[in-house]
Amino acid sequence: MITAPFNFVPLSEKVFFPDWAESVSHDVPFEDAESGVIDVTITAKSPIFIRDHENSEEFCNYKGEYYIPATSVKGMVRNVLEIMSFSKMSQFNDNTYAVRDLSNQELYMSKMKPKNIFCGWLKKIDGKYYIEDCGIPGRIRLNKIDRQCSTKFGSNFDGKSDNHKTAKFKYELFSDINLPTNFRYEKNHNGRDVYIVGDDKEGTIVFTGQPSARKEGKTPSGKIYEFIFFEPKEDIEINQKIYNNFKFAYFDGKSNMSEDWKWRKEQLHNGEKIPVFFQKDKDGNIIHFGLSYLYKLPYNYSIGDAIKQKIETITRKDKEYIKLDLSETIFGTTQKSLDETKDYSLKGRVQFSHFKADIKPPIFKTITTVLGSPRASYYPIYIKQNYKVGESIVENERYNTLMDKNSHISGWKRYPLHQNIPNPKRYNKEVDSATTFRPLGNYDKESNKFNEFTFSGKLRYHNPKQVELGAIISALTFHGCSDDFYHNIGMAKSLGFGKINIELSLKAEKEVQLLTAFENKMKEFDEGWIDSQQLNELFAMADKNLAIEHQLKYLTLDPKEKIDEFRDKKNHSEYLPLTSRLSKSKNRIKSILRQETIDCFIKKEMDKQKILEENKEKIKQEQELLNNTPQRNSKAFKDAIKGYVIRNITLPYYDYSDLKKVFEEREDDIISDDIYDAYMDLVDKKSFKSIEKLLLKREKNKATDLELAKLYQLLKEG
Repeated sequence: MITAPFNFVPLSEKVFFPDWAESVSHDVPFEDAESGVIDVTITAKSPIFIRDHENSEEFCNYKGEYYIPATSVKGMVRNVLEIMSFSKMSQFNDNTYAVRDLSNQELYMSKMKPKNIFCGWLKKIDGKYYIEDCGIPGRIRLNKIDRQCSTKFGSNFDGKSDNHKTAKFKYELFSDINLPTNFRYEKNHNGRDVYIVGDDKEGTIVFTGQPSARKEGKTPSGKIYEFIFFEPKEDIEINQKIYNNFKFAYFDGKSNMSEDWKWRKEQLHNGEKIPVFFQKDKDGNIIHFGLSYLYKLPYNYSIGDAIKQKIETITRKDKEYIKLDLSETIFGTTQKSLDETKDYSLKGRVQFSHFKADIKPPIFKTITTVLGSPRASYYPIYIKQNYKVGESIVENERYNTLMDKNSHISGWKRYPLHQNIPNPKRYNKEVDSATTFRPLGNYDKESNKFNEFTFSGKLRYHNPKQVELGAIISALTFHGCSDDFYHNIGMAKSLGFGKINIELSLKAEKEVQLLTAFENKMKEFDEGWIDSQQLNELFAMADKNLAIEHQLKYLTLDPKEKIDEFRDKKNHSEYLPLTSRLSKSKNRIKSILRQETIDCFIKKEMDKQKILEENKEKIKQEQELLNNTPQRNSKAFKDAIKGYVIRNITLPYYDYSDLKKVFEEREDDIISDDIYDAYMDLVDKKSFKSIEKLLLKREKNKATDLELAKLYQLLKEG
């Protein structure tokens, strides 16, 4: 079974397109439109981290005051609303991925037969790309080139060096040598068509990369042949989409861009021709190409092709557009017409404020780790697979891939909740892919319970219909079940960070009214909405009692230790089960339409509102306390310590170092008997017991701002 800290909510094939979408206006209200403001409280249930825009290691802040940006909350809520309202998947990159799997005969090797692979020179003329078709490439053994040129590539090759594996390395090795340009055809001892140096045919030797060293023996392995490009026959223009697929396969413009493509790209833009290999369709058009003989093969279908949803269109000013779903209708959108000649935009009618931390929470710890994720081309995970519950492998031991016309993407990617205290593997900062960050929040050392803290902000809405506002409330509170289901937000969700609960300052009766309007509309569209696979998977991943920690880990890829679980799992036809199949929790989404549910909900919401008000008052008092507390090493704080001591005991003189020996349990080091006896009287006083612990924390610089404030208050009152 494949494991991963993320999973998927399958897409709904049917998309809900609200019939009022084209009537949305900021000026003319709907008959049942509402406008107003709702106070929103976010409670952190685990350490949380949202990157600051200036200092990437720090939590988002303005002059030291922590806050969650409005855009983070909006994106989180919008994704949940898209799933709950059966919206279309519109935010995606319609890329065509590529595959190079030499162990898979059906998927790759059967499509890379020698008779179908041609070679040629890629060039750019007036902004367009062409390939000079040189036909089927010839092959020549690299050791024969070494012998002819008196070089020693084999002995110079270092399999541990990424640079040595590139074609560029070979060209640099032979840079001062005149390579042979005339060749003679022959068959080798295995009957393969090859070439040696001779006088029969002119051509150009072309080097490609060397994945590993050549090993001879009974079972030889490793690349042994280079290639010969003969005289070109014709120029073939390349379709722009084909060229874009090629660039995407070689990670063009990204940090992990292929070293050979980086080098060849510069040559191409300098007006040089570069060697490529390609295939053609029956009409002679190039269908794909690459830099090596067995290049990355683009799939037949793109991500967009695998999003199988029934989309409807509408005409606006003589142009065809895709209809707006509920998410776009509420939050706004910008879209192009189907012929991409005109834009249409709709402003959103819902805005979130920034969410400011109510008190300054402590730092969890500084973490340096690798936040990895398998590429979306890893089809055992990202393409929907067929399997039977209880079985450990996919049906017929065959994966669905983007080569298949009926392939589906797995769905909306989300992160199931963790239960354990986040403890990611630590890396050195010098590791290229390592990320350093400092999350907020800590755990009680005795109980291991998380010390919750809150952020406060507002939801402002202008002219949404009741069903729309109900959809937003439903997405915020998991359809009124916020006690049992949590959101997660920010960075490192895959490691268990960012778990949050959301509460609203909304009267229970009003919340029921809005949730009812939304549920009725969705049941009108699909009677099985409440029991749909989409809601089932969404709620399974958001379940606060979800306990599948063993399943929430990345597969291991460690070239040094020769561990590749991605390859092993794929070779064994394993799959990633849906979260609902793994969970044993009995928490479920509840319909708001049943009277017993409404009665229970209203009572529970009234109790929560009371607690919410009490918490706000407590936070207000704590904030006042913080505002009246001086800095830990200020004269005012030191005077408060001294004042407390001399009010409670009689000393010949006061010295902080003596007090320090007491709360550090080194009182036997006090030299003066009078001072020792006085401090023993202080230790016996009831007020000193709580002060003593806080003094020690202050001395070690481990006291939180709130603990310092409480200490200062105790010192002034004691």
